[in-house]
Amino acid sequence: MTVTRFADYKDKYKHLKLDRDEDGILLVTIHTDGAEVYWGTDVHDNLSSVWGDIGKDPENKAVILTGGGETFIDREVPIPDKGWVTPEIWIKLHADAKRLVLDHLEIEVPMIAAINGPARVHSEQALLCDISIASEDTVFGDHPHFSVGVVPGDGMQVIWPTVIGLNRARYMLLTGTEIDAQKALEWGAVNEVVPKDQVVTRAYELARQIVKQPQLTLRSTRMLMLAELKKVMLQGVSHGMMTEGLVAIGTGWQPTKVEESA
Repeated sequence: MTVTRFADYKDKYKHLKLDRDEDGILLVTIHTDGAEVYWGTDVHDNLSSVWGDIGKDPENKAVILTGGGETFIDREVPIPDKGWVTPEIWIKLHADAKRLVLDHLEIEVPMIAAINGPARVHSEQALLCDISIASEDTVFGDHPHFSVGVVPGDGMQVIWPTVIGLNRARYMLLTGTEIDAQKALEWGAVNEVVPKDQVVTRAYELARQIVKQPQLTLRSTRMLMLAELKKVMLQGVSHGMMTEGLVAIGTGWQPTKVEESA
């Protein structure tokens, strides 16, 4: 396996702040100009690429994922005019979407989501982590898909039924219903709800507890626990993105314009 070192990718990504401590705990903060992230293709590309770098770095012992500012991922770049997408463009989006999810699941060390606020865009990035800690003001939703005429085929249709059950997930995705932190805790989407200023601190507490185990134990346990999810996610995202693209091209409507990454 190709090995990467932290110095190789620490400052590589415009929308990701990467900090690793002496215990090998890597904090990944998604941001736009140091504040709340505005999701777009440049952020998408950063995140889908960094998972590969992190996964190939043997010095990483655990990963914490959080958002900049007051939200996890809750805003998008302005929606473009209709009709810009082509099959050639969607093939690229299809590949990027698979990396965003599947490379996340290829990371062989435990991952903790420190959900520091509303997560109405790409909440699967938090839910794919092994442990999820949410702030009291966290709200989950799925704004970029069905409510604006787009098929939720990028993994949302897999992860939400997995964590809260099929009927609850279908209702959420079809009606645009949002789930607050306490409901997410009750339904099993998150493991703990804490005050906003304690989310990352609590994630570090858990990470330091976890990394006391031998690396062989850490990596083997993570891989074992994810084996079944990886199977269904591989099939679900590949088929789902093709379905989403077919409908997007057919209706001339898509939520995010493809641009060259910054």
